[in-house]
Amino acid sequence: MAEVDFGTICGITIPAIVLNVAAPLVVTVQTALLGTYGGSPVQAAFAAVSTTANTTCFLFNFLVDGVSAKVGQSVGSGKWTLLRSRVQQEAAAYWWLRAGLAPIALLNMAINGILQGYNRVAVNAALNTSQSVLEIAGSWAVLAAMPAPPIGRLAALGAVSIACASLSAIEGGICIATLAPQPPQSALEERLMESSAACLDGDSEAERVPLVQEFAEGAGALGDAEVQIAQDAALSSLHFWDFVRDGLNMLIRSATLQATFFLALSVAGRLGTASLAAHQVVAQLWLLTSYVVDGFAVAGTVLGSRLAASAEPAALRNFRVLTLRLVGMGLAVGLASAAAIWTNEESIIALFTSDPETKSTLQGRLWFFLCLAQPINAAVFVYDGLMYATQSFACARTVMLTGFVIAFAPLLALTEWRLHALWGVWGAKAAHNVWRLLGSVLRVHVLFEWEVAAL
Repeated sequence: MAEVDFGTICGITIPAIVLNVAAPLVVTVQTALLGTYGGSPVQAAFAAVSTTANTTCFLFNFLVDGVSAKVGQSVGSGKWTLLRSRVQQEAAAYWWLRAGLAPIALLNMAINGILQGYNRVAVNAALNTSQSVLEIAGSWAVLAAMPAPPIGRLAALGAVSIACASLSAIEGGICIATLAPQPPQSALEERLMESSAACLDGDSEAERVPLVQEFAEGAGALGDAEVQIAQDAALSSLHFWDFVRDGLNMLIRSATLQATFFLALSVAGRLGTASLAAHQVVAQLWLLTSYVVDGFAVAGTVLGSRLAASAEPAALRNFRVLTLRLVGMGLAVGLASAAAIWTNEESIIALFTSDPETKSTLQGRLWFFLCLAQPINAAVFVYDGLMYATQSFACARTVMLTGFVIAFAPLLALTEWRLHALWGVWGAKAAHNVWRLLGSVLRVHVLFEWEVAAL
Protein backbone atom coordinates (compact mmCIF):
# COMPACT_ATOMS: atom_id res chain seq x y z
CA MET A 1 0.00 0.00 0.00
CA ALA A 2 1.30 3.45 -0.90
CA GLU A 3 2.44 5.56 2.02
CA VAL A 4 0.64 8.71 3.03
CA ASP A 5 3.01 11.28 1.53
CA PHE A 6 3.15 15.00 2.18
CA GLY A 7 1.65 15.68 -1.24
CA THR A 8 -1.52 13.78 -0.33
CA ILE A 9 -1.70 15.50 3.05
CA CYS A 10 -1.13 18.97 1.62
CA GLY A 11 -3.67 18.36 -1.15
CA ILE A 12 -6.35 18.30 1.55
CA THR A 13 -4.71 20.45 4.22
CA ILE A 14 -4.08 23.60 2.16
CA PRO A 15 -7.65 24.08 0.89
CA ALA A 16 -8.94 23.01 4.31
CA ILE A 17 -6.89 25.75 5.99
CA VAL A 18 -8.40 28.26 3.59
CA LEU A 19 -11.84 26.82 4.33
CA ASN A 20 -11.52 26.90 8.10
CA VAL A 21 -9.81 30.25 8.48
CA ALA A 22 -12.25 32.10 6.22
CA ALA A 23 -15.14 32.54 8.66
CA PRO A 24 -13.05 33.37 11.77
CA LEU A 25 -11.04 35.84 9.70
CA VAL A 26 -14.25 37.75 8.98
CA VAL A 27 -15.05 38.07 12.69
CA THR A 28 -11.46 39.06 13.46
CA VAL A 29 -11.52 41.81 10.83
CA GLN A 30 -14.93 42.97 12.06
CA THR A 31 -13.57 43.14 15.62
CA ALA A 32 -10.66 45.30 14.46
CA LEU A 33 -12.96 47.54 12.39
CA LEU A 34 -15.29 48.04 15.34
CA GLY A 35 -12.31 48.99 17.49
CA THR A 36 -11.40 51.63 14.91
CA TYR A 37 -14.84 52.99 14.10
CA GLY A 38 -16.82 52.23 17.26
CA GLY A 39 -14.57 51.84 20.30
CA SER A 40 -14.59 49.48 23.27
CA PRO A 41 -18.34 49.69 24.07
CA VAL A 42 -19.25 48.55 20.55
CA GLN A 43 -16.61 45.81 20.68
CA ALA A 44 -18.08 44.67 23.99
CA ALA A 45 -21.59 44.50 22.50
CA PHE A 46 -20.24 42.58 19.53
CA ALA A 47 -18.55 40.10 21.88
CA ALA A 48 -21.72 39.55 23.90
CA VAL A 49 -24.05 38.96 20.97
CA SER A 50 -21.74 37.09 18.59
CA THR A 51 -20.54 34.62 21.24
CA THR A 52 -24.06 33.92 22.47
CA ALA A 53 -25.54 33.59 18.97
CA ASN A 54 -22.69 31.42 17.70
CA THR A 55 -23.39 28.95 20.50
CA THR A 56 -26.48 27.70 18.64
CA CYS A 57 -24.60 27.08 15.40
CA PHE A 58 -21.60 25.39 16.98
CA LEU A 59 -23.87 23.02 18.90
CA PHE A 60 -24.48 21.41 15.50
CA ASN A 61 -20.84 21.25 14.48
CA PHE A 62 -21.31 17.50 13.90
CA LEU A 63 -23.08 18.50 10.66
CA VAL A 64 -19.54 19.17 9.36
CA ASP A 65 -17.22 16.90 11.35
CA GLY A 66 -19.64 14.01 11.87
CA VAL A 67 -20.72 13.89 8.24
CA SER A 68 -17.11 14.06 7.03
CA ALA A 69 -15.99 11.26 9.34
CA LYS A 70 -18.94 9.02 8.46
CA VAL A 71 -18.52 9.49 4.72
CA GLY A 72 -14.79 8.88 5.06
CA GLN A 73 -15.44 5.70 7.07
CA SER A 74 -17.79 4.44 4.38
CA VAL A 75 -15.20 5.05 1.70
CA GLY A 76 -12.50 3.30 3.71
CA SER A 77 -14.80 0.82 5.01
CA GLY A 78 -28.28 34.00 27.44
CA LYS A 79 -26.49 35.79 30.32
CA TRP A 80 -25.64 38.72 28.09
CA THR A 81 -28.23 40.87 29.89
CA LEU A 82 -25.56 41.62 32.50
CA LEU A 83 -24.18 44.12 29.98
CA ARG A 84 -27.35 46.18 29.47
CA SER A 85 -26.13 49.25 31.26
CA ARG A 86 -23.15 49.57 28.91
CA VAL A 87 -23.98 48.01 25.54
CA GLN A 88 -27.73 47.33 25.21
CA GLN A 89 -28.46 50.03 22.65
CA GLU A 90 -25.99 48.54 20.16
CA ALA A 91 -26.68 44.90 20.97
CA ALA A 92 -30.49 44.81 20.69
CA ALA A 93 -30.86 45.17 16.92
CA TYR A 94 -27.81 43.03 16.19
CA TRP A 95 -29.19 40.24 18.38
CA TRP A 96 -32.24 39.72 16.18
CA LEU A 97 -30.17 39.80 13.01
CA ARG A 98 -27.79 37.15 14.39
CA ALA A 99 -30.77 35.03 15.42
CA GLY A 100 -32.04 35.22 11.83
CA LEU A 101 -28.61 34.22 10.58
CA ALA A 102 -28.58 30.98 12.64
CA PRO A 103 -30.69 28.74 10.32
CA ILE A 104 -28.75 29.92 7.27
CA ALA A 105 -25.47 29.20 9.05
CA LEU A 106 -26.68 25.69 9.97
CA LEU A 107 -27.60 25.05 6.34
CA ASN A 108 -24.12 26.14 5.27
CA MET A 109 -22.55 23.84 7.87
CA ALA A 110 -24.49 20.87 6.47
CA ILE A 111 -23.43 21.81 2.92
CA ASN A 112 -19.80 22.02 4.07
CA GLY A 113 -20.05 18.58 5.65
CA ILE A 114 -21.45 17.00 2.46
CA LEU A 115 -18.87 18.59 0.17
CA GLN A 116 -16.06 17.73 2.59
CA GLY A 117 -17.27 14.14 2.72
CA TYR A 118 -17.20 14.13 -1.09
CA ASN A 119 -13.50 15.10 -0.77
CA ARG A 120 -14.41 18.38 -2.49
CA VAL A 121 -12.36 20.37 0.01
CA ALA A 122 -11.09 22.79 -2.65
CA VAL A 123 -14.66 23.60 -3.69
CA ASN A 124 -15.56 24.15 -0.04
CA ALA A 125 -12.58 26.45 0.36
CA ALA A 126 -13.53 28.47 -2.71
CA LEU A 127 -17.13 28.91 -1.49
CA ASN A 128 -16.13 29.99 2.00
CA THR A 129 -13.31 32.23 0.81
CA SER A 130 -15.58 34.07 -1.61
CA GLN A 131 -18.17 34.51 1.15
CA SER A 132 -15.52 35.81 3.56
CA VAL A 133 -14.00 38.26 1.07
CA LEU A 134 -17.44 39.60 0.21
CA GLU A 135 -18.39 39.91 3.88
CA ILE A 136 -15.14 41.68 4.82
CA ALA A 137 -15.55 44.13 1.94
CA GLY A 138 -19.18 44.74 2.82
CA SER A 139 -18.37 45.24 6.51
CA TRP A 140 -15.67 47.78 5.74
CA ALA A 141 -17.92 49.61 3.29
CA VAL A 142 -20.85 50.03 5.67
CA LEU A 143 -18.71 50.94 8.69
CA ALA A 144 -16.58 53.47 6.80
CA ALA A 145 -19.62 55.07 5.20
CA MET A 146 -21.66 55.49 8.39
CA PRO A 147 -21.38 58.83 10.19
CA ALA A 148 -20.59 59.26 13.88
CA PRO A 149 -21.87 58.57 16.49
CA PRO A 150 -21.50 54.84 15.93
CA ILE A 151 -25.14 53.87 16.49
CA GLY A 152 -26.43 51.11 14.23
CA ARG A 153 -23.05 49.77 13.15
CA LEU A 154 -23.67 46.28 14.51
CA ALA A 155 -27.04 46.11 12.76
CA ALA A 156 -25.34 46.99 9.49
CA LEU A 157 -22.80 44.19 10.02
CA GLY A 158 -25.63 41.75 10.71
CA ALA A 159 -27.39 42.62 7.46
CA VAL A 160 -24.16 42.13 5.49
CA SER A 161 -23.59 38.72 7.14
CA ILE A 162 -27.11 37.48 6.33
CA ALA A 163 -26.83 38.51 2.68
CA CYS A 164 -23.44 36.83 2.22
CA ALA A 165 -24.46 33.63 4.03
CA SER A 166 -27.62 33.34 1.92
CA LEU A 167 -25.64 33.69 -1.29
CA SER A 168 -23.16 31.06 -0.11
CA ALA A 169 -25.98 28.61 0.70
CA ILE A 170 -27.40 28.97 -2.81
CA GLU A 171 -23.98 28.41 -4.39
CA GLY A 172 -23.32 25.41 -2.13
CA GLY A 173 -26.63 23.80 -3.03
CA ILE A 174 -25.81 24.15 -6.71
CA CYS A 175 -22.40 22.49 -6.13
CA ILE A 176 -23.97 19.52 -4.32
CA ALA A 177 -26.49 19.06 -7.14
CA THR A 178 -23.91 19.22 -9.92
CA LEU A 179 -20.74 17.66 -8.45
CA ALA A 180 -20.11 13.97 -7.82
CA PRO A 181 -17.86 12.58 -5.04
CA GLN A 182 -14.16 13.01 -5.84
CA PRO A 183 -12.74 9.82 -7.41
CA PRO A 184 -9.51 8.25 -6.08
CA GLN A 185 -6.52 10.47 -6.76
CA SER A 186 -3.72 8.24 -5.55
CA ALA A 187 -2.72 4.60 -5.34
CA LEU A 188 -3.43 4.76 -1.62
CA GLU A 189 -7.06 5.79 -2.09
CA GLU A 190 -7.60 3.25 -4.91
CA ARG A 191 -6.32 0.47 -2.67
CA LEU A 192 -8.52 1.62 0.17
CA MET A 193 -11.61 1.57 -2.04
CA GLU A 194 -10.72 -1.93 -3.25
CA SER A 195 -10.35 -3.06 0.37
CA SER A 196 -13.69 -1.50 1.28
CA ALA A 197 -15.43 -3.24 -1.61
CA ALA A 198 -13.92 -6.58 -0.62
CA CYS A 199 -15.02 -6.03 2.96
CA LEU A 200 -18.60 -5.23 1.94
CA ASP A 201 -18.72 -8.32 -0.26
CA GLY A 202 -17.09 -10.59 2.33
CA ASP A 203 -16.84 -10.16 6.08
CA SER A 204 -19.73 -7.73 6.53
CA GLU A 205 -22.07 -10.18 4.76
CA ALA A 206 -22.15 -12.28 7.93
CA GLU A 207 -23.42 -9.28 9.85
CA ARG A 208 -26.12 -8.44 7.33
CA VAL A 209 -27.58 -11.93 6.82
CA PRO A 210 -29.27 -12.24 10.27
CA LEU A 211 -30.99 -8.93 9.71
CA VAL A 212 -32.32 -10.05 6.37
CA GLN A 213 -33.39 -13.43 7.78
CA GLU A 214 -35.29 -11.69 10.56
CA PHE A 215 -37.00 -9.52 7.99
CA ALA A 216 -37.80 -12.52 5.82
CA GLU A 217 -39.38 -14.49 8.69
CA GLY A 218 -41.96 -11.77 9.09
CA ALA A 219 -42.50 -11.07 5.41
CA GLY A 220 -42.43 -14.60 3.93
CA ALA A 221 -40.37 -15.88 1.05
CA LEU A 222 -38.60 -13.19 -0.98
CA GLY A 223 -37.10 -13.22 -4.43
CA ASP A 224 -33.44 -12.35 -5.04
CA ALA A 225 -34.22 -8.73 -5.94
CA GLU A 226 -36.44 -8.33 -2.89
CA VAL A 227 -33.78 -9.86 -0.64
CA GLN A 228 -31.22 -7.36 -1.97
CA ILE A 229 -33.65 -4.52 -1.26
CA ALA A 230 -34.18 -5.82 2.28
CA GLN A 231 -30.42 -6.10 2.79
CA ASP A 232 -29.88 -2.55 1.64
CA ALA A 233 -32.74 -1.26 3.79
CA ALA A 234 -31.43 -3.05 6.91
CA LEU A 235 -27.90 -1.77 6.33
CA SER A 236 -29.16 1.77 5.72
CA SER A 237 -31.14 1.63 8.96
CA LEU A 238 -28.03 0.59 10.87
CA HIS A 239 -26.01 3.43 9.36
CA PHE A 240 -28.76 5.93 10.14
CA TRP A 241 -29.04 5.05 13.83
CA ASP A 242 -25.27 4.86 14.09
CA PHE A 243 -25.10 8.44 12.80
CA VAL A 244 -27.85 9.53 15.20
CA ARG A 245 -25.98 8.05 18.18
CA ASP A 246 -22.67 9.59 17.21
CA GLY A 247 -24.41 12.86 16.34
CA LEU A 248 -25.86 12.97 19.86
CA ASN A 249 -22.38 12.44 21.33
CA MET A 250 -21.05 15.26 19.16
CA LEU A 251 -23.98 17.48 20.16
CA ILE A 252 -23.15 16.99 23.84
CA ARG A 253 -19.47 17.62 23.12
CA SER A 254 -20.21 20.80 21.18
CA ALA A 255 -22.66 22.01 23.84
CA THR A 256 -20.00 21.56 26.52
CA LEU A 257 -17.38 23.38 24.45
CA GLN A 258 -19.72 26.27 23.74
CA ALA A 259 -20.63 26.39 27.43
CA THR A 260 -16.99 27.17 28.19
CA PHE A 261 -17.07 30.16 25.83
CA PHE A 262 -20.44 31.34 27.12
CA LEU A 263 -19.45 31.09 30.79
CA ALA A 264 -16.12 32.76 30.04
CA LEU A 265 -18.07 35.58 28.39
CA SER A 266 -20.32 35.86 31.44
CA VAL A 267 -17.38 36.19 33.84
CA ALA A 268 -15.57 38.61 31.53
CA GLY A 269 -18.71 40.76 31.30
CA ARG A 270 -18.65 41.30 35.06
CA LEU A 271 -15.14 42.73 34.86
CA GLY A 272 -16.17 45.84 32.91
CA THR A 273 -16.44 47.12 29.36
CA ALA A 274 -12.67 47.26 28.75
CA SER A 275 -12.22 43.68 29.94
CA LEU A 276 -15.06 42.48 27.71
CA ALA A 277 -13.55 44.27 24.70
CA ALA A 278 -10.16 42.69 25.52
CA HIS A 279 -11.91 39.33 25.88
CA GLN A 280 -13.23 39.62 22.32
CA VAL A 281 -9.76 40.43 20.98
CA VAL A 282 -8.19 37.43 22.73
CA ALA A 283 -11.03 35.17 21.54
CA GLN A 284 -10.33 36.08 17.92
CA LEU A 285 -6.58 35.49 18.18
CA TRP A 286 -7.16 32.28 20.11
CA LEU A 287 -9.63 30.89 17.56
CA LEU A 288 -7.95 32.22 14.44
CA THR A 289 -4.77 30.22 15.03
CA SER A 290 -6.81 27.18 16.00
CA TYR A 291 -8.84 27.29 12.81
CA VAL A 292 -5.66 27.53 10.73
CA VAL A 293 -4.45 24.31 12.34
CA ASP A 294 -7.90 22.79 11.88
CA GLY A 295 -6.89 22.27 8.25
CA PHE A 296 -4.63 19.48 9.51
CA ALA A 297 -7.59 18.08 11.46
CA VAL A 298 -9.63 17.94 8.23
CA ALA A 299 -6.83 15.97 6.57
CA GLY A 300 -6.80 13.66 9.58
CA THR A 301 -10.54 13.08 9.29
CA VAL A 302 -10.70 12.67 5.50
CA LEU A 303 -7.61 10.46 5.13
CA GLY A 304 -7.50 8.94 8.60
CA SER A 305 -11.10 7.69 8.57
CA ARG A 306 -10.36 5.65 5.46
CA LEU A 307 -7.15 4.23 6.89
CA ALA A 308 -8.60 3.50 10.34
CA ALA A 309 -11.57 1.68 8.81
CA SER A 310 -9.35 -0.72 6.88
CA ALA A 311 -8.36 -4.03 8.43
CA GLU A 312 -5.10 -4.20 6.44
CA PRO A 313 -1.90 -3.85 8.54
CA ALA A 314 -0.41 -1.54 5.91
CA ALA A 315 -3.35 0.84 6.28
CA LEU A 316 -2.93 0.95 10.03
CA ARG A 317 0.80 1.63 9.66
CA ASN A 318 -0.05 4.47 7.33
CA PHE A 319 -2.51 5.79 9.91
CA ARG A 320 0.29 5.99 12.45
CA VAL A 321 2.50 7.80 9.93
CA LEU A 322 -0.33 10.19 9.12
CA THR A 323 -0.88 10.86 12.83
CA LEU A 324 2.75 11.71 13.55
CA ARG A 325 3.09 13.96 10.52
CA LEU A 326 -0.10 15.89 11.18
CA VAL A 327 0.68 16.37 14.87
CA GLY A 328 4.20 17.51 14.03
CA MET A 329 2.94 19.99 11.44
CA GLY A 330 0.30 21.30 13.83
CA LEU A 331 2.79 21.81 16.66
CA ALA A 332 5.15 23.64 14.30
CA VAL A 333 2.36 26.07 13.35
CA GLY A 334 1.38 26.50 17.01
CA LEU A 335 4.93 27.32 18.11
CA ALA A 336 5.40 29.73 15.20
CA SER A 337 2.11 31.45 16.08
CA ALA A 338 3.12 31.77 19.74
CA ALA A 339 6.44 33.35 18.76
CA ALA A 340 4.77 35.75 16.32
CA ILE A 341 2.13 36.87 18.81
CA TRP A 342 4.69 37.30 21.60
CA THR A 343 7.17 39.36 19.57
CA ASN A 344 4.50 41.58 17.96
CA GLU A 345 2.40 42.28 21.03
CA GLU A 346 2.19 46.06 20.69
CA SER A 347 1.46 46.13 16.96
CA ILE A 348 -1.19 43.40 17.20
CA ILE A 349 -2.98 45.14 20.07
CA ALA A 350 -2.89 48.41 18.15
CA LEU A 351 -4.75 46.74 15.27
CA PHE A 352 -7.71 46.03 17.52
CA THR A 353 -7.99 48.96 19.91
CA SER A 354 -6.71 52.41 20.82
CA ASP A 355 -8.42 52.45 24.22
CA PRO A 356 -5.75 52.68 26.99
CA GLU A 357 -7.74 50.59 29.48
CA THR A 358 -8.36 47.81 26.96
CA LYS A 359 -4.67 47.83 26.00
CA SER A 360 -3.64 47.56 29.64
CA THR A 361 -5.97 44.61 30.16
CA LEU A 362 -4.52 42.75 27.17
CA GLN A 363 -0.92 43.14 28.29
CA GLY A 364 0.89 41.09 30.93
CA ARG A 365 -0.43 37.73 32.13
CA LEU A 366 -3.32 37.65 29.67
CA TRP A 367 -1.00 37.98 26.68
CA PHE A 368 1.29 35.34 28.21
CA PHE A 369 -1.57 32.83 28.46
CA LEU A 370 -2.59 33.60 24.88
CA CYS A 371 0.93 32.79 23.61
CA LEU A 372 1.37 29.75 25.86
CA ALA A 373 -1.90 28.25 24.62
CA GLN A 374 -1.02 28.33 20.91
CA PRO A 375 0.92 25.01 20.64
CA ILE A 376 -1.57 23.36 23.02
CA ASN A 377 -4.51 24.51 20.91
CA ALA A 378 -2.75 23.38 17.73
CA ALA A 379 -2.26 19.86 19.05
CA VAL A 380 -5.83 19.68 20.38
CA PHE A 381 -7.31 20.61 17.01
CA VAL A 382 -5.23 18.06 15.13
CA TYR A 383 -6.19 15.33 17.56
CA ASP A 384 -9.87 16.28 17.20
CA GLY A 385 -9.66 15.28 13.53
CA LEU A 386 -7.90 12.03 14.42
CA MET A 387 -10.52 11.25 17.07
CA TYR A 388 -13.24 11.62 14.44
CA ALA A 389 -11.22 9.45 12.06
CA THR A 390 -11.23 6.61 14.59
CA GLN A 391 -14.99 7.15 15.15
CA SER A 392 -14.24 8.02 18.80
CA PHE A 393 -17.27 10.26 19.19
CA ALA A 394 -18.25 8.90 22.61
CA CYS A 395 -14.70 9.33 23.85
CA ALA A 396 -14.57 12.90 22.52
CA ARG A 397 -17.77 13.62 24.44
CA THR A 398 -16.41 12.11 27.66
CA VAL A 399 -13.09 13.93 27.45
CA MET A 400 -14.85 17.25 26.90
CA LEU A 401 -17.28 16.73 29.77
CA THR A 402 -14.70 15.55 32.31
CA GLY A 403 -12.37 18.41 31.34
CA PHE A 404 -15.21 20.85 31.93
CA VAL A 405 -15.94 19.47 35.40
CA ILE A 406 -12.38 18.83 36.58
CA ALA A 407 -10.33 21.59 34.92
CA PHE A 408 -12.39 24.44 33.51
CA ALA A 409 -15.24 24.97 35.98
CA PRO A 410 -13.13 25.06 39.18
CA LEU A 411 -10.61 27.53 37.72
CA LEU A 412 -13.35 29.75 36.30
CA ALA A 413 -15.08 29.74 39.70
CA LEU A 414 -11.78 30.73 41.32
CA THR A 415 -11.51 33.62 38.87
CA GLU A 416 -15.06 34.75 39.60
CA TRP A 417 -14.75 34.60 43.36
CA ARG A 418 -11.11 35.44 44.05
CA LEU A 419 -8.94 36.57 41.12
CA HIS A 420 -11.30 39.00 39.33
CA ALA A 421 -8.92 39.11 36.37
CA LEU A 422 -9.41 38.33 32.69
CA TRP A 423 -6.22 36.27 32.53
CA GLY A 424 -7.86 33.81 34.96
CA VAL A 425 -10.72 33.26 32.48
CA TRP A 426 -8.34 32.29 29.70
CA GLY A 427 -6.19 30.31 32.10
CA ALA A 428 -9.26 28.15 32.73
CA LYS A 429 -9.72 27.73 28.97
CA ALA A 430 -6.06 26.73 28.60
CA ALA A 431 -6.38 24.14 31.40
CA HIS A 432 -9.44 22.68 29.68
CA ASN A 433 -7.48 22.26 26.44
CA VAL A 434 -4.60 20.57 28.28
CA TRP A 435 -7.11 18.02 29.60
CA ARG A 436 -8.52 17.51 26.10
CA LEU A 437 -5.03 16.97 24.71
CA LEU A 438 -4.16 14.32 27.30
CA GLY A 439 -7.43 12.48 26.71
CA SER A 440 -7.00 12.55 22.92
CA VAL A 441 -3.43 11.25 23.09
CA LEU A 442 -4.58 8.38 25.31
CA ARG A 443 -7.40 7.49 22.91
CA VAL A 444 -5.50 7.69 19.61
CA HIS A 445 -2.15 6.25 20.65
CA VAL A 446 -3.17 3.73 23.31
CA LEU A 447 -6.83 2.68 23.38
CA PHE A 448 -7.33 2.65 19.60
CA GLU A 449 -4.16 0.57 19.18
CA TRP A 450 -5.46 -1.92 21.73
CA GLU A 451 -8.77 -2.21 19.89
CA VAL A 452 -7.01 -2.82 16.58
CA ALA A 453 -4.73 -5.45 18.14
CA ALA A 454 -7.76 -7.26 19.57
CA LEU A 455 -9.44 -7.65 16.15
